[in-house]
Amino acid sequence: MIAFTALSDVFVYIAFSYLAGSIVLTFVPAAKKPVLRESKVLELLSVGAIAVFSLAPVIELTNFLADGQSWPAAFFSVLTDYRTGHGWIVTGLFCVLLAAAIWFNVSKHITVYFLGILLLAVGYFSHVSTVNLWGGFVSHTIHFLAMAVWTGILLHVSWFAESKTEWRNFLSWFTPFAIACVAVLFASGIAIMLFFVEPSQYVRSWALPYGQLLLLKHLSIVPLLAAAAINGFLNKRKLYERAWLRVESGLLLFVFLFTAFMSKQAPPHNINNTFRSEGPAPFLEMLKGPIYIPIDGSWDLSVNGILLIVLGLLLLAMMVIGYKRTLSPWLSILCGSGFIIASYIGLMLNISY
Repeated sequence: MIAFTALSDVFVYIAFSYLAGSIVLTFVPAAKKPVLRESKVLELLSVGAIAVFSLAPVIELTNFLADGQSWPAAFFSVLTDYRTGHGWIVTGLFCVLLAAAIWFNVSKHITVYFLGILLLAVGYFSHVSTVNLWGGFVSHTIHFLAMAVWTGILLHVSWFAESKTEWRNFLSWFTPFAIACVAVLFASGIAIMLFFVEPSQYVRSWALPYGQLLLLKHLSIVPLLAAAAINGFLNKRKLYERAWLRVESGLLLFVFLFTAFMSKQAPPHNINNTFRSEGPAPFLEMLKGPIYIPIDGSWDLSVNGILLIVLGLLLLAMMVIGYKRTLSPWLSILCGSGFIIASYIGLMLNISY
C-alpha cells in the first residue's frame, strides 16, 4: 500500500503543479510569456486527478479498518470519523467547484480562489500539521504553494510552448521569480524538517527509512538546481532551449518521488524506538552490516566513500560540461541520477553506526 499511496501523491503533485502554472500564467501579459498551448481538457483532468489520487490515504485507512466490518462501512467511517476522510471531503468539494469554474470559463480570480482553498486544505490536513497544527499548516502550505507555482510554470513552458517569441521577456521576470520560489522552498522545507528531525539527529536518522529518503530528497535537489542554473544563468544568449527545460522538469520527478515515499514513513521523533518498530532502512545493512541499538551515527571516512562522493561531484560537473559542449541534454538526466546514487552510497560508506 505504501507504493500505491506514494505514487498517488506524485500524481497529485503533478496535477497541482499543472493547474497552478496554468492559472498563474493567465495573469501574465502576452508580451511577457511565450505562446502556450492551452487545454481545458488537461485542466479538468488535473482537477479530477487531484480528487481521485487524494483518495489513496482514505483507501489505505479503509483497508486497515475493514478487518472487522464491511468495506463500505469502513469507508463511510473513515469519511465521517477520521481527519483523513474529512480532508478528502473538503478536497473533493472544492475540486467539483474548481472544475465547474474551468468548464464554464468563469473569472480567473474565482479559479484562483478555489485553487487557493485546495492548497490550504493540503496544508491543513498534511502530516506535519498533526504534529504542530498552525506551524505545520503554515509551513506546509507555503512550501506546497512555492513548489506548485514554480514547477507548474516550468511544466507549461517546457512542454506546452508553441513558439519562442517573448522568451527573453519571460526570463526577465521568471528567473528572479524562480530564485525567490527556491528560497521559499528551502526556508519552509527546513521548517518542516525541524518538526520531525533535530539537526543534531540528521545523520543518525539515516539509519531509518524516513531519514534515508530525506537524504535522497536533499541529494536529488542538487542536480535539479544545477539544471535550473544552466537554464537561468549559463544560457547567456537567452535562447529557448526546450530540451534543457524538459531536463529540469524531468529531474523534478526525483524530488517528487522521494518526497512522496518519505511522507509514508514513520518520522524519527525517537530514533531508537522507531528503529525497533520499523527496522533499518533498505540497503543499510547491505552497505554497513548489522545495525544495533542504540543508534549512534558518526562520521568515519573511508577511501571508497570519499571516491564515490568525488565521482558524484564529477557527474554533477558533467551536467555543466555537457551543456558547454552541446552534448545531448538527456545525458544530464543520467549524470544527475549518477550523482544521487554515487553521493548516497559514498555518504553511507562514510558513516559508522
